[in-house]
Amino acid sequence: MPIPSLPRFLYLDERGLGEYLSVVEEGLSDESKRRRLLSAAGVDSSTFGEAMGGESSSEEERIVRETASQRFIRLVTALDSAATRWSYRDITDLGESIDELGVMDLVHLQCEVEIPPFVQMFSQPDQLDGMLDMLEALRPMASMMGDNLDGFPGESETTAIRGFSKAMKSDVVVVGDQDDDGPKITGKLNKEYIRDAIEGEVFVLGKVSKKLKEGESHSLLAIPGASLMNRKQRRQAASQEQTDENALVGPALTLDILAIYR
Repeated sequence: MPIPSLPRFLYLDERGLGEYLSVVEEGLSDESKRRRLLSAAGVDSSTFGEAMGGESSSEEERIVRETASQRFIRLVTALDSAATRWSYRDITDLGESIDELGVMDLVHLQCEVEIPPFVQMFSQPDQLDGMLDMLEALRPMASMMGDNLDGFPGESETTAIRGFSKAMKSDVVVVGDQDDDGPKITGKLNKEYIRDAIEGEVFVLGKVSKKLKEGESHSLLAIPGASLMNRKQRRQAASQEQTDENALVGPALTLDILAIYR
């Protein structure tokens, strides 16, 4: 699967990119020097060599710093050229390939992704607060104008929602698939590296951190206090809190996502 000549990144984990590239290239550089000789007439003498004769020339030096986008292209090129060594897989059909994939494999695939609405709500508490503020401002206005308030959240309900949102904070999580009935992928994103709205048909590169078998489920919401629990307790808490809306059911892959682009 070729990389677009001008990829536009919606998400790019620059720290992870540097770590991967430093291993693949046995080190990491962030700048290079380019030199060229110019004749007195402004012609690039490096192109014409000795044809310039005895004309005077000057030397120009530029220091070029690489961008994260350039590093990503170098990384994928290197992975593709030694795919077996780096356990790198370019996935055309996830449904056919999922059984062959293992934890720690690097996968690159095209799929449709979204951030589920409930994840958006709990991962952006400021926007949720703004929406609740608007509802509370509209409530007395609706009453004054004689509108029916049936189904309109009351003050106690909005207060409860605010309290729950503070307790149930979520990471930004994406879910994707190549087919509505096929295996899914999911992964957490670092908000620092999100560049644009993440939705629609994209390319994803990431490392498999977990495989979910048929019927196994994975919570898409962070469990408050999970870091204080042992593994068994986390599993029990997740199974109690999962619903059809906040759980991903296998077959599926959870990924440490490096990049999302189109």
